[in-house]
Amino acid sequence: MILLFLLAVVGMTHILVDSEIIEPVDGWAKTWMPARVHHALFECYQCSGFWCGVFLALMMFSFHPCIVFACGCAGSFLADFSETAFKYLER
Repeated sequence: MILLFLLAVVGMTHILVDSEIIEPVDGWAKTWMPARVHHALFECYQCSGFWCGVFLALMMFSFHPCIVFACGCAGSFLADFSETAFKYLER
């Protein structure tokens, strides 16, 4: 279950930030979202990873605030680390 969470956070974050699939939603969201919120969801790996971790924690584990926050923090770290690792591998 934890491995699924780890892979899902990384995958969901990369889809939101880098994928061409999300570009129509991204363009539409830019028109009605405040710039700061849009940046946190569609441009920043660390911010997007946090919210993906929170979402997946609520779906997979618990509604307990401490668990949800911890999963958000783990998602933030995982997303930022995976982005750094992917950039390193691309070089």
